[in-house]
Amino acid sequence: MILSPSLWSLLLFIYLTTTSCLAYKPLSQIALSTLKNQHHLIQDYSEPLFIPRIAGTPGNAKARSIIVNHFKALKWDVVLDTFTADTPLGPVEFTNVVATLNPKTEKRLVMSAHYDSKYYQDFEFIGATDSAVPCAMLLEMAVALDDALKQSMHDDTTLQMVFFDGEEAFVRWTEEDSIYGAKHLAEKWHQSGDLEKIDVLVLLDLLGAPNPTLPNYYPSTSWLFNKLVHIEQRLAYGTHMFDLNSPLTFRGHIMQDDHLPFLHRGVDIIHAIPFPFPEVWHKETDSPEHIDFQVSQKLSIIFRCFVAEYLELSIDIYHSEL
Repeated sequence: MILSPSLWSLLLFIYLTTTSCLAYKPLSQIALSTLKNQHHLIQDYSEPLFIPRIAGTPGNAKARSIIVNHFKALKWDVVLDTFTADTPLGPVEFTNVVATLNPKTEKRLVMSAHYDSKYYQDFEFIGATDSAVPCAMLLEMAVALDDALKQSMHDDTTLQMVFFDGEEAFVRWTEEDSIYGAKHLAEKWHQSGDLEKIDVLVLLDLLGAPNPTLPNYYPSTSWLFNKLVHIEQRLAYGTHMFDLNSPLTFRGHIMQDDHLPFLHRGVDIIHAIPFPFPEVWHKETDSPEHIDFQVSQKLSIIFRCFVAEYLELSIDIYHSEL
């Protein structure tokens, strides 16, 4: 069967508009202002992660400990998915960190990032955008939304945060030498049935550089990407970081990242990765001094508001101006 362009457009419109009715409640302007003005600084959560975090090394274990202790202090359920895989440099032990607010729920909104950093022989690579700052955004989000999240403990959908290990290739990116943690966890959850609990998986990567443009990569989550655009507009930042009509709109297939094993098993994806990539990508200069913390804070607040709207959280409000 071949659809005419006009019929395809009509069916896509019906799908997107009906899907958008399934969940999601926009915040009031006062609630949005409250979340915008919470005093949580992304820099404070980023700095402890500005260390080399190569999979299988003490730095990686230190970063993992920071993440685990953060969520245990907030009384989340924390599970470590540890396994050993062959790499071009020999066997390496990897550990994904899965933090779930309420593991008893039937559905999950998954926010994710990778916490390992790339291995280089000739220099020390920090990977500030790749992906210390994205991890920090998730840590900050859990604190900023803590009260509202705890009030939603009995809802049908909970917030889950996944910190993937082994995203980076050790030598050269291939299907075998890359996304070790994501491949393992996706298959594990496929076997256990946990994959079916995911409403949508949001993957943050390469965030923290100035002037990012984040394309709308997937038609199935276009209605949710529109929400991110709308939040950015309502926050009145004067920025246009989320781009509905970039050259990569609906071309997510060209991006290789931790989302792929989940996408290939039918999970809906929002891939929050800028294109073009930051100038510092896979360079020694992907370091703290090249992070734009104002941009990072704005992105963190946008994602914070998105999660609050998706989960329909009740935000304790105070009167302030955007």
